[in-house]
Amino acid sequence: MKLFSIAALALITAAPAFAGAPFLVDFEKNWDYGVDVNTYYSGGTAADGSSGSNLGVSFVNMSGLSNDSAFSYYANAPTMLGTAYAYTYADTDKAYMNVADGVDSTLSFFYASPNAVSGAVVVYSGLNGTGTVLGSFDLAANSSFAYDTWTQKTLTFNGSAKSFDFTASANGVGLDNIAAVPEPETFAMLLAGLGLLGFKARRRNR
Repeated sequence: MKLFSIAALALITAAPAFAGAPFLVDFEKNWDYGVDVNTYYSGGTAADGSSGSNLGVSFVNMSGLSNDSAFSYYANAPTMLGTAYAYTYADTDKAYMNVADGVDSTLSFFYASPNAVSGAVVVYSGLNGTGTVLGSFDLAANSSFAYDTWTQKTLTFNGSAKSFDFTASANGVGLDNIAAVPEPETFAMLLAGLGLLGFKARRRNR
């Protein structure tokens, strides 16, 4: 049993550490048109004064979007009540998602875009697009202008990211279900390893 405990500890220690806690920003709220998300998911409020769960995630120049009664804006979103989009008014404007505790290695989200976008998401080690660039990612066109097709995109990068620059995606890409989670392969390996050790321990006990 002591050998099992030592081996299990070694497996857990060998698994990569993940910055911050896993989160899912699903934008599931009734958004009036043009309301900025702001600090709704980081203990503050959206531009309409409402507050959500404190996930440590805040936004700059990102608005929530819900359909009107005619469902004019989008269809088939992963979570239908609310989605989001980055926006800019001037060439100097920037749109960011900031994660105070950082995201280690992997971020996923669903998107709908009638046009391909180069450099749609740029990943930085610091808040608000500061520090080191950890990666730059393109988005392929996947939808009509009805924003009726949503594709999951997974970004993988080296290091801990504190901001994601969506400026190039502004005014054209719909976003939903932004999530930071440990890579499934890591947990699968860990669980498989622990299962094998448990099997060996049981055989020894017999």
